[in-house]
Amino acid sequence: MIRKLNIIPALLFSLIVVGQQEKSYRINSPGGLNEISFNLENEKPRYSVSHGNIEVIMPSQLGFVFRNNDSLSKNFKVTGVEKATYDNTWKQGWGEKQNIRNHYNEMLVNLQEKGGKQRKLQVQFRAFDDGIAFRYIFPEQGIVDSIFIMDELTTFNLKDDGKAWWIPAYHEQRYENLYKASQISDLDTVHTPLTIESKSGLALSFHEANLTDFASYTLYAEGGSKLKIDLVPWADGIKVRTVKSFTTPWRTLQIGEQPKDLITSYLILNLNEPSKIEDTSWIEPFKYIGIWWGMHIGKYTFWEGENQGATTSNAKEHIDYAKQLGIDHLLIEGWNKGWTPSWYQNAMHTFNFTEEADNFSLKQVTDYAAENGVRIIGYHETGSNINNYLKQVDSAFALYNRMGIHDVKIGHVGSKLNMKEWHHGQYGVRYFRYILEKAAEHKLTVFFHEPIKDTGERRTYPNMMAREGARGIEYNAWSEGNPPDHVTILPFTRFLAKPNGFYCRNI
Repeated sequence: MIRKLNIIPALLFSLIVVGQQEKSYRINSPGGLNEISFNLENEKPRYSVSHGNIEVIMPSQLGFVFRNNDSLSKNFKVTGVEKATYDNTWKQGWGEKQNIRNHYNEMLVNLQEKGGKQRKLQVQFRAFDDGIAFRYIFPEQGIVDSIFIMDELTTFNLKDDGKAWWIPAYHEQRYENLYKASQISDLDTVHTPLTIESKSGLALSFHEANLTDFASYTLYAEGGSKLKIDLVPWADGIKVRTVKSFTTPWRTLQIGEQPKDLITSYLILNLNEPSKIEDTSWIEPFKYIGIWWGMHIGKYTFWEGENQGATTSNAKEHIDYAKQLGIDHLLIEGWNKGWTPSWYQNAMHTFNFTEEADNFSLKQVTDYAAENGVRIIGYHETGSNINNYLKQVDSAFALYNRMGIHDVKIGHVGSKLNMKEWHHGQYGVRYFRYILEKAAEHKLTVFFHEPIKDTGERRTYPNMMAREGARGIEYNAWSEGNPPDHVTILPFTRFLAKPNGFYCRNI
């Protein structure tokens, strides 16, 4: 059935035309818990954040650096401030909570350079009772050349130090690392969500929302408890490529008086666009087992041969097992041509996504699964050879449609995409969104392995079911394993955008 959104809008707008004598502009969250303040300090934009009587973020820098050291961070005047209040409730098609309230106060600050190119820049702030968010809008203003962002100057100048849980940003294992805990001042360059137990007593988490066509951001300590954004670069060092205009993802700070408050926050989802899929009746969460663990422990091989895991007979046995357990889906890795003993190495390995491996019949397996009330999850391992995958994705998804497969898991094993670009740079962000949209066209739900981090896009594309964006259970097969506290840390870090970033391969 088609699920319709029940929206209860309460939208109030006001426009403040700012005179030069006004110095500071403030906005409070609906319940008065959080406050954002903006001002120009020597014609440079600054913002600060407080929670009740607790100062959380002291005046912090905003702005950008373009190519040729062209700074968009000073010599500004405020030309206007627009304020709004928004309150609605939207309904998830699936998830741990059906009805989610989206209630915030907003302040849009319009800036313009006083001299030189006289460029315009907007900073859009939103204050929620569970945190704050802001983003930059660089409007179209007659610029015909490409825009190359070399640095984002945003800082989070924390009033208090604290204990931070983090994983390193520029590591060949992407997000698959054990979390470390240290003082903010001792941080490496780290991924978000970055969760902090502040000395003020607050629980804080820095992240971003609605990451679509931009580099994801990482954070590093810039002296004391000041954090600075570091955009993940392209291979040539440029951070973001765009033309004419750009809007950044939301820079978010979730604020809780206790750590559990972070888990019940829906700020990240609320900052994403409503669903672009009108009929979501085909999107359903489920449990599954898989032909995969045997490969990791050496019982089976991913590739063809004597101990091949993906065979028609083995698949049928697993279908029987799933039926016996009352589990409705089966994942099969290694069903297609291209798997070799060296498939996981950084070597632009080439897979075929429509040709079956020897000893495996996709039709026989899907037919047998349908007869027994089990569905097959398709698997695509790209080996991070994205050029090869993009050439085949339409025919590969069409094959799944013909075989009655409704779900696809897509792997990206390799330290970099195309052995060149970071998974979490602008190239990767564009790629993962493109594949998600393409899957929606084919009515396929998606699990990403070696993904871009979750920034709440499942609100916009609810076929985004899950991702393995954390160190998973397979590490128990071929490493020292995962300590027990790993799974207790994840709900307060990787899982905060909900419910993606799954630890093992169960939904």
